[in-house]
Amino acid sequence: MKIFKAKYIPLTIIIGFNFFTLFIFFTAPILWKTNNMFLFFLFALICQGLIALGYKIGYDKYSARDVSKKPLFTLSNERLNFIFIFYAATFLIKYAYLLRYAIFDIRGMVSVLLIGLAAPTNGYALTLDSTIPYTVSWTLYFIISIINNSFFIIGFIKWRDMNRAKKYAFLFFVFIEIFYWMGRGTNFGVISIITTLLFSMMYKLKSIKLSFRQIVLYGSLTIVLLIGSIAVFSFNMNSRRGGAELSYDQFDFGKSYVDENSAAFAVVPVALHDTYMYVVSYLSQGYYHTCLAFDLSFQSTYFLGGNPALIALASIAHIDVWENTYVYRLKDKGVDPLVNWHSAYTWYANDVSFFGVPVVLFIIGYLLGISWTFSLNQNDFLSKIVFIVLGNMLLYLFANNTYLSSVFYSFVFICPLWYLTRVNRIKFS
Repeated sequence: MKIFKAKYIPLTIIIGFNFFTLFIFFTAPILWKTNNMFLFFLFALICQGLIALGYKIGYDKYSARDVSKKPLFTLSNERLNFIFIFYAATFLIKYAYLLRYAIFDIRGMVSVLLIGLAAPTNGYALTLDSTIPYTVSWTLYFIISIINNSFFIIGFIKWRDMNRAKKYAFLFFVFIEIFYWMGRGTNFGVISIITTLLFSMMYKLKSIKLSFRQIVLYGSLTIVLLIGSIAVFSFNMNSRRGGAELSYDQFDFGKSYVDENSAAFAVVPVALHDTYMYVVSYLSQGYYHTCLAFDLSFQSTYFLGGNPALIALASIAHIDVWENTYVYRLKDKGVDPLVNWHSAYTWYANDVSFFGVPVVLFIIGYLLGISWTFSLNQNDFLSKIVFIVLGNMLLYLFANNTYLSSVFYSFVFICPLWYLTRVNRIKFS
């Protein structure tokens, strides 16, 4: 049974999900206090259209190119072994840096995560506490992140090629990663693991002539992952409430407030009102804050303000661009730059203004199309990594540009290498 061309699978999922989040925003039972709703609708429509256009141009232009002849980098078993050994030797350094504990203070790290697991509100508060000093140097964290940031992407891509020992080890590290994010009282890490898994499975669907059994299998897996994501999300958000009765006041954003007489509450079952409002809050507040940011003037960040990791990198060089960002300056409108969500549109605008954001998204869409055709038709390993990163970036446009930040120190090396050897085909002697 042929569903549709494999060429359009990523684009359909990404654009479809983005329109879903926009639908949630525009139908939310919240009276948004901004005059920029229609302007944002046009802006988002243009951005989605340019993503699709860039994707199509990139895919069509490079669909016939053969990158399989002596590629600069393939992941042999020896290299995969090295990555596993490297991650096993350095993952404690990663968590020690993020949790600000001594490298071998495993008991301390586990204890603080258990506190967050039991009370996500406390875990999230600790995440935002900037008064706790770092115990691991940023330089060491940066060096190990060049490989570690891509570890889970590589693991999902190479799952079928792993022996049993590697699979068990990889699942162990996935469990620790999920435990870390749950202990921090935030949903991002768990959900990004799930979307990374889904993107890593897409390139295997070159032949879209699926049997009924395969349709049921893939459909069931997607539903299970979706329900699992919502369950984790709902658990974290309800736990942050600390067992208190749901109050709609907690979903107010500045002067915007919940319309308790909205028709949405008549459609959604009463038992799901709390989950529904958490979903609305999660998917919509970034868009609302983008509407507010339209009223602010552009202040240059010298292309160093596009994501938190880049801002941190700039600060190491004693270049402070944080206060020039839309994200920071929205605090004058009552938006906390550390607590509230800001859409990726706003983060990209920090560097290029809102006029430049559609161009940036066109380029990302273009590169996504290229990486997808190389992944699908050439089975190129490096293209698969780039495809998963770019796909996740476009999937999380509604939220902070956190995904790019989480893989940034690896991606700044992988993306140029991929582009020069796959797209430009520069030859190295």
